[in-house]
Amino acid sequence: MNWKKQKKIRLCEMQALEEKRKDLAKVGWLAMNKKEKEQLRKLINFSWDKIPGYAKAKISKDDYIKFETQEHCVKFAEKLKK
Repeated sequence: MNWKKQKKIRLCEMQALEEKRKDLAKVGWLAMNKKEKEQLRKLINFSWDKIPGYAKAKISKDDYIKFETQEHCVKFAEKLKK
């Protein structure tokens, strides 16, 4: 198999994993109640304040919030499945 086919296969696998993670994040977000969502927002805002300046320069606050929220929701959904 040549490298172009391998690259296409890897890209397809990565896209499938990303779709699965997005679905898990949606399930996790819907499963959380209002109090848990507020606690998550406070936690993320607090952690944003603790990030060093050089890291803040590379990512915007909105992107950071989206990423951290998705990660937390994925972990929450995985706990629900167990």
